[in-house]
Amino acid sequence: MKIPLRPSLLKIRRQTVKWIIIHHTVEIYDIPDARIDTAKYQLPALFKGVLEKKQGDINYNYVIEKVQEDYVPFITRPTPYLCTWDDIEDNINNRALHVAALGSYDFLVPENRLYQVMAYRVLNPMMKLYGISPKKIKFHNEVSSNKDLTCPGDFMDMGRLISQVRRFVIK
Repeated sequence: MKIPLRPSLLKIRRQTVKWIIIHHTVEIYDIPDARIDTAKYQLPALFKGVLEKKQGDINYNYVIEKVQEDYVPFITRPTPYLCTWDDIEDNINNRALHVAALGSYDFLVPENRLYQVMAYRVLNPMMKLYGISPKKIKFHNEVSSNKDLTCPGDFMDMGRLISQVRRFVIK
């Protein structure tokens, strides 16, 4: 499956990155492959959701997916392009990178390996590159105007995530 590239549909980031927002994919892609992460490669199904919604690209900068035995981060929207979230105020959203764990963590407990890969392969390099402190990593539900939102899920644990971020800090 060839994935169409449509950067003309995307907004360009005009401000420096100061935040990292953590999501899960079930919140915007209402397709079975976005709901539960399996060992099968599922990212093409998310691109199918993009085509159905007529978006320029997946609405996260990174998606972390379990492929066979391990978690793999994929760049899904290059960082010069903004992800658009109507429920996040502009002064945060326009300065944020968005990272999603594939699946729903409202009913699935994340493995420790997901936290490790997210911290080591995505968060810490971005924190180093943009000078972001761990205090600027937020769950989507923390910065959303939708008070009923659970994203990135009831079972995602910020304490576990930050402990892995501190473990793999780039000096």
